[in-house]
Amino acid sequence: MKRFLAFAVIALATPVMAQDWKGVGRLQGQVTGSDGKPVAGASVKLDCAARGGGTAVTTDKKGKWAYLGLAGCRWELEVSAEGFATKAFTVNMPSDQMRMPPVDVQLDKPKGPPPELMAAVKNGDEAFAAKNWAVARENYEKILEMRPELGPQVYQKLAQAYAGEKNSAKVIEYLEKSIMADPSRTDLRFMAAQSALEADLKEKGMEFLAGIDDAVVKGPDGYFNLAVYFLRSSDVPNAITYFTKAIAKDDKLGDAYYWRGMSYLRENKLGEAKVDMQKVLDLDPAGQYAEKAKGILEQLKAMSGS
Repeated sequence: MKRFLAFAVIALATPVMAQDWKGVGRLQGQVTGSDGKPVAGASVKLDCAARGGGTAVTTDKKGKWAYLGLAGCRWELEVSAEGFATKAFTVNMPSDQMRMPPVDVQLDKPKGPPPELMAAVKNGDEAFAAKNWAVARENYEKILEMRPELGPQVYQKLAQAYAGEKNSAKVIEYLEKSIMADPSRTDLRFMAAQSALEADLKEKGMEFLAGIDDAVVKGPDGYFNLAVYFLRSSDVPNAITYFTKAIAKDDKLGDAYYWRGMSYLRENKLGEAKVDMQKVLDLDPAGQYAEKAKGILEQLKAMSGS
């Protein structure tokens, strides 16, 4: 019987404890940004763990909030709003009969990139890697909406995403934007040219290449990559031209000599091919292409009888 009465007391007490945070006290205040402007729609959570709970209110268009019906307690407040860093603090209300001063809060912009921007970057890059072009494009466009100044970092990927979707007009649009963003960057011109070529926009690709000043190009990579593209596309004359440009930037680039030699073979320029294959061996007799170059040289000597 005693055990039954004890359970009954606990059962009756539970709903009372659940509402113990309620009283006749009032807290109110205003939420503003660092610029002093009111923040409408901010969430103000009030929690009194010692009394079993709390509530939440939302600021009005003037950033103001109020709640009547609180018990005396050390209230934990958490104020949050989209685009701002959350702020948490404590307000001590010793009695619910006490008239409390307004609780005014200033919210600051979060440090670093906003979460929605980071999510768009992550989702876009993952979709790009998976060649899910539509999803990649949508996320990169979100990035531009949020941070237009990031255009130079995004235009190239947008062009490639549109190329995946076979939208040639948009490919050209974003390639040109990437160049206009920084005309001095030859690396952008190389990327734009290769993207245009890979999108079957050869005329536009060659136009981008024509804008490259060979004198300011520092290394061979841009030329070498283009030469490989031309060779794979059976555009042997351009392959030879760009392997030659790569060699002019690095005359010890064995790969470029080997592939230019192979290009010469396809053009039936046997003397030039022989010189390049010999250069491959001179640079690195045990290198990746050494054995192939040696075999080609032996065939060429047999053909010429020397």
